[in-house]
Amino acid sequence: MATTVRSSRLSPAERVPEVARVRRAVARALDRDGVLRPGERVLLACSGGPDSTALVDALARLAPPRGLRLTVAHVDHGLRPGSAAEADTVAALAHSLGLEVRALQVTVEPGGSLQDRARAARHAALRWLAGELGATAIALGHTADDQAETVLMRALSGATPRALRAMGSRDGVLARPLLKVWRAQTAAYCAALSLAVLDDPSNRDPRFLRSRVRHELIPALEAVFPAARRRLVALAEHQRRAQEGHAPVTGPHAPVTDWGCADPMLDCRP
Repeated sequence: MATTVRSSRLSPAERVPEVARVRRAVARALDRDGVLRPGERVLLACSGGPDSTALVDALARLAPPRGLRLTVAHVDHGLRPGSAAEADTVAALAHSLGLEVRALQVTVEPGGSLQDRARAARHAALRWLAGELGATAIALGHTADDQAETVLMRALSGATPRALRAMGSRDGVLARPLLKVWRAQTAAYCAALSLAVLDDPSNRDPRFLRSRVRHELIPALEAVFPAARRRLVALAEHQRRAQEGHAPVTGPHAPVTDWGCADPMLDCRP
């Protein structure tokens, strides 16, 4: 199914800063950073949470003039009762935007970290579906908060400087158009547009390391260093540029470096 061309006219709900901020950031990720190439076939991974829901809606608006062909995918890990029904929420979103949607089910193998095993199963399923569809990109809803959490966990676990680069906006087939958007901004986007979103209780489960970092460690750090998340994101960008041999960028299009907030798209406010 081809991406439906939506009207270029904005509804009143879309004419608010919460919506404009996210769409502008995604547009710049596409047009300035080349996170997705014009005409590319893109598989959009959507869990139904605020981040991926905002990404699907924003890309549906931005895709037609760039010739992007979008398919939405939901992956059910089967790890909690009723999880399969969450695909219905994602399907309703996709259909409302005129997008094709695929539902996948995976088996999470026993072993070590549950979240790591679930991620491996999810990525394997998404890569398989991308191959079936001929998609050259898999768009993920990772935000600047996810980047900060990843950098902090790697730094405290003794990671190498290379590992501190964390996630790139485009790593091979994996694309992250929201990497310069904060999680609070995706939630505000969905609220402004009255988009239905799902709540994954595992995101608050203290058994998982990322959950404890998100809800305990980073708030504690920001009580002492209010810009902790911003500085962690800046560290990843600095490491990436240094290891790729790029000279520091200055001026209005500079990335967040040296603990500053030079890029207007990376709104420093949480």
